[in-house]
Amino acid sequence: MRRDEYQAKFGFYLFTASLTAFFLSGMVAYGIIRIASKAPAIPLKSFPPSLLLSTLCMFLVSFAMHKAVVNVRRERQGPFRRWLYSAAALSLVFLGFQTVGLHALLELHMEALEDGTTKQFALMFFLVLVHALHVVGGMSFLSGVVMRARRHYYDHEKHWGVDICAMYWHFLDVVWIVMLGIFLLSR
Repeated sequence: MRRDEYQAKFGFYLFTASLTAFFLSGMVAYGIIRIASKAPAIPLKSFPPSLLLSTLCMFLVSFAMHKAVVNVRRERQGPFRRWLYSAAALSLVFLGFQTVGLHALLELHMEALEDGTTKQFALMFFLVLVHALHVVGGMSFLSGVVMRARRHYYDHEKHWGVDICAMYWHFLDVVWIVMLGIFLLSR
């Protein structure tokens, strides 16, 4: 492994470790607020369906990134770029669903009574917003990878930028699934 590749991967691991700590503290805070609250659980019918639909998009982005990595390692440049373009397009769709879901959460927060439900919606909104902002960061990273791929920068020997980008999207996928699961199970 080359030194620059090692440094990039080490930096990525430190970055994801810090994001994991932030995520876990947010989930603990949500759990504490949910347990301490005397408010009834958020009804499932009130949960924004667009957040559930965005889950499918997140899986598809992660799958597309996986396929891009597989194809660049096999030096299949055409399919590699098509999977990258698909991942970029799906990330935009994900962000669209997230925007609709955030708007719905904000409306639910404004309609909530002062019985503790407000805090739940506020923290849920905040955590979904933070995740969406990390998706925007992932989209900028993905855009850089796409631009380099268009210039034939990556090949079967030099593709660690694609690997790291895919790992970041897989990380976002896991965070989203766990967060959504906690929101739904804590109802």
